Amino acid sequence: MSAAIGSGVAGAAGVSPEVLAAALQRLTAAEPVAGGEVVVRARGSVLRRESPGQVVVSERAERVRARVWARRVPYLATAAAAAAGALGWAVCGLVAVSGGPVAASVTAVGAGLTVSAGVAGARGWWRRRIPSSWTTASWAGVVGAGVWVGASAVVGPADPALLAALAAGSAACWSGWMAAHPVTVPASGLVLGHDEDAGDVGDGLAWRWAENVAGRGKALPGSLLTDRADSARAVRWTVRTPPGELCFDDILSRRGRIASALGVSGKQLVVEPYPDDEGWAQLTVIIADVLSSGVAFTGPRYEHGAIPLGPYADGEGEMVFHAVEAVGVRNGLVTGEPGSGKSACLEAIGLGLASSGCWHVFFGDGDPDGGSSPVLNDVADWAESGPEGVLAQLGAVEAALEVRSLLKSTLTEGPSAPDGVPGVLVAITDPAVQPSARKLLPAPGLPGLVWVIDELHRLSTHPVLVAADFIGRLERVVRIGRKYGVAVVVGTQSLLAPDFGGSTVLRSFLSARNLFAFRNMNRSENVVVDGLAVAPTSLPAGGGYCFASSGGRMAMGRVAWAPDLGEWVRSVPGAALDPDTAAAVLRFQPAQGLSPRARWEAQTAKLAAWRRSTATSTGASGGGGVAPVVESAASVVLPGWSGVSVPAALTAADVVAVPLRGGEPVAGDGPGLDDLGSSADLGAEVGAEVSAEVSGLSPAQSEVYAALSAGCSRTGEIAARTGRKAPAVSKALTALAAAGLATKTGRYWALSSQSQSSWAVSAVLGA
Repeated sequence: MSAAIGSGVAGAAGVSPEVLAAALQRLTAAEPVAGGEVVVRARGSVLRRESPGQVVVSERAERVRARVWARRVPYLATAAAAAAGALGWAVCGLVAVSGGPVAASVTAVGAGLTVSAGVAGARGWWRRRIPSSWTTASWAGVVGAGVWVGASAVVGPADPALLAALAAGSAACWSGWMAAHPVTVPASGLVLGHDEDAGDVGDGLAWRWAENVAGRGKALPGSLLTDRADSARAVRWTVRTPPGELCFDDILSRRGRIASALGVSGKQLVVEPYPDDEGWAQLTVIIADVLSSGVAFTGPRYEHGAIPLGPYADGEGEMVFHAVEAVGVRNGLVTGEPGSGKSACLEAIGLGLASSGCWHVFFGDGDPDGGSSPVLNDVADWAESGPEGVLAQLGAVEAALEVRSLLKSTLTEGPSAPDGVPGVLVAITDPAVQPSARKLLPAPGLPGLVWVIDELHRLSTHPVLVAADFIGRLERVVRIGRKYGVAVVVGTQSLLAPDFGGSTVLRSFLSARNLFAFRNMNRSENVVVDGLAVAPTSLPAGGGYCFASSGGRMAMGRVAWAPDLGEWVRSVPGAALDPDTAAAVLRFQPAQGLSPRARWEAQTAKLAAWRRSTATSTGASGGGGVAPVVESAASVVLPGWSGVSVPAALTAADVVAVPLRGGEPVAGDGPGLDDLGSSADLGAEVGAEVSAEVSGLSPAQSEVYAALSAGCSRTGEIAARTGRKAPAVSKALTALAAAGLATKTGRYWALSSQSQSSWAVSAVLGA
């Protein structure tokens, strides 16, 4: 009996009994879906396994589909009546030619009766589906259709009166039918409905997959969704494709079609490899966006050598920068177009490393004005900007590698901690027994050295650095730094080879473990995540969105950010280098750290030379200006001041500005030599601040100088006092330091000793 039933069902479905039995066995043997019983439903020749929720959604969709077709019936019937009238008119015309008008009239009546009989037969066939409220109207339609066809066969269907009668009669007869077959449009978006029988979001997505993705001719024909897992923000499935037909690359390449078929945005759909089968994939649909409103930065974190940066889009875990692992320290690469958030990512990494207490931070800025990251300028133990400063840091890093290669051979690992963490390195006391350390891992007693470089694309092509083989030397540091606790983290605007001086080897070593690719609309770029290429062009606008290779996930994430990081900048402890490494890098440190006087003299000489050239060009053109006037006195000659006599003892009271017109001092326009008075009087009048007109500083530099005079020492404090933005304050501080007016010790700024006792950059030097 069962065999007969199976054969009958197989014949009705159009398949053989063996194929039907195999399909039923496969469906019923599979695990239940989403915690419900398995229901096997047949639709046409397709058998589907659905959960109770999916059954509800499918039945509702079928009801909607049936009502849509029912609402098409009035239009089809009206069109059929019009066609019958046209056909009757043509036939009657032929009959009139051969048999006369009487025969034509009889033919018209016959056509009308035939149409009425046909409509009545159709009504009788579908009488069970006719609403009771439409019974009278349906009979009226039967009669009206026959009368209209008969009349049109005589007069012609194009008669305006007949056409108006057809339209009015159809509207009157079919109004009850249309009212009895309403169509409820489902809610837009992921949620298909809000009533109890509508099913949840996952069921709706599964139904859309079966309808729009897994069908014949669709994106992934024959595929199945299994192993559903729900979280607060996403629904995840395993996508199973027929063996040998598709691989993961095929599934990933059709991601856009899949998102369109499911009715979701591309940024809400994540397709990742399945670990044990190349023909399967993990599909995640994000139903609650946690990134669009931004991710607040709550403070630097350093957790067992890793720095969490921000959540993934599906809320499952965080993007992590791996600073230290069992094999040693790790390098990193951050790329993205301007405004994409790469500098914010570098700042979060720098803050995390500085807060650990076991990393010493260098920061090299490709912007000569040092404006890429005021935060890193403050966080770094040594910050430089421009090619000369970055080249000095490269020499310091190379010197650190050299001394640490010697130091590593004299150290050995101490006893391991109970939790398996490697022991602290200690000096070898018995070389015959104690092996030398295989690598130097960052520790408070022997901190790691990380060199953060921003705007690498500006440095890699600079003539000074090209001549110094900057890229080749940097590549060597990246290659060998892992064993000696020296890491390099680079920020640049693209992944293309020119940003790395043409060295694809440098790019590959930087991105081997930590690659954070932010939005970039260059379509020739791809990010390799877990062995697969992902395009940063697919990331949304807004800043902070990126793909991170460090987690092995193809889901995008967003870096946490705060508009003011001053609170954490002031609280990070930092770490001093060990004595050997500190001695190696000392000779590369900036001059003001060694001799403020020498730094001041060099900068003052440069400024004086520039002013002499400016005064010469102004005098030649007959313009006005301010010329230095120096009284005769016992003098010394400073470097670069050839031909200018400078008094042996200079004080702040010896500075005065004299107006210049046509290259000559002008009397009456300002203080002359006779009006200078004593040095003490002039110093008392000027006070502690140096005005922009006297010092030659810009308004921003003057305000920052005044804030330093008032005791402000951090970039955030100076910005709050002056009302200027942090990047402008950072550039002004860099300019003051270059002029010898300010120095930076650790993370604190202060006036240099020379600027506190004299006006080093005055427009005029008086004896």
